Amino acid sequence: MKTDELISLMAAGHQPVDTGRLSHATWLTAVAALAVTALLLVNTLGTRPDLAAAIMTMPVIAKLLFGGSIAVVALILFQQSLRPGLKPRRLAPLAAIPVMLVAIWAAVALAQAPAAQWGTLTFGRYWNSCLIYVSAYSMVPLLALLLLARRGAPVDSTLTGASAGLASAGLATVAYALHCPDDAAPFLATWYTIAMALVSGLAALVLPRFLRW
Repeated sequence: MKTDELISLMAAGHQPVDTGRLSHATWLTAVAALAVTALLLVNTLGTRPDLAAAIMTMPVIAKLLFGGSIAVVALILFQQSLRPGLKPRRLAPLAAIPVMLVAIWAAVALAQAPAAQWGTLTFGRYWNSCLIYVSAYSMVPLLALLLLARRGAPVDSTLTGASAGLASAGLATVAYALHCPDDAAPFLATWYTIAMALVSGLAALVLPRFLRW
């Protein structure tokens, strides 16, 4: 068989990689992980007593949107980081937009309140619980995303880890919003953001060790 014939035969049998399958798997995994995380939270910490009324208030909606928007951006970064040839880092600044909006909201809230109340608005009653539980409940989606990442081909494993951690913390924020009774904007801007940064940083350091291929 001639070389040209061999090349033609190989090209005829070539099937393009189904990159859409990995993208779909990312979103399905995220939805399933959020459901499991929320169920776990409800059965351990429980929901806030006034959830039925509070769920329609701006503070709780803001928590849900904050965590959800961070998770969406991070999941886009995550699934693109699993496919060589793409440049997901150029989308990374989008993750800062929700943080900036919440920070502006917090600054306005502090500006409108007496200085004596700033500490209460920022620390609330359960700032330490926020750090602990958002980080802890992030482990469920983080594990799911890790297992999914091993099916891909991450070139920048640090970015894959950081985006997986950020997405997981965003999903955990959505779940924890069902329980957290601290509704002040400065509290949201401070402790939820710090918790997300901690999980993202930890995942960026740890996950690359499990993603080598």
